[in-house]
Amino acid sequence: MNIKTTAKSGLSAGLVLMMALVFPVHAQQQTQDGEAIWQTLEDSYWVQDGADDAARIIYTFTDPNCPYCDQFREQADPWIEAGSVQLRHIMVGIIKRSSTPKAATILGSENPEARLAENRKAYESGGIDPEEAIVKKTEGQVRDNNVLMRDLGARATPTTIYWDSGGELAAKQGAPRPRAMPDIMGSPKPE
Repeated sequence: MNIKTTAKSGLSAGLVLMMALVFPVHAQQQTQDGEAIWQTLEDSYWVQDGADDAARIIYTFTDPNCPYCDQFREQADPWIEAGSVQLRHIMVGIIKRSSTPKAATILGSENPEARLAENRKAYESGGIDPEEAIVKKTEGQVRDNNVLMRDLGARATPTTIYWDSGGELAAKQGAPRPRAMPDIMGSPKPE
């Protein structure tokens, strides 16, 4: 987890990402702007999911009540287990009233990665129960992430942001189709 972004940097980065989502740009300027967006994502509040030394880092906006976020995580599991990909879940609370307290509980726990995994395992039965003391400390971080998501023009969870094979910043809103996973993950599915 890192420091929050400023609204100004989030907004300018958001305009660039919205343009990247809608209009493919193949220019040096896009790469420079992509690096600014990447830094904005790095400076947000996120939960690491995968090896510290993974060759590929992917950011994904994750709501604890999102079935498509859970589906995307399941699809990404072979790459995470192989140690080749690290997902960074930018925790947001946008789907249900319980989303923000759950996301805050995950972010503020002693072991956020384990807490996120616990929520995934308990998803079918409603996920984790929020812990009020943790929520009070970290719900502002979730709200900051919600603002970042909005400023970047993302309208669905998961929204996954990664560097494509051409070295340009790319984004996928919603759960990707299985055939898109090798492109997002940066390699064929590990066996």
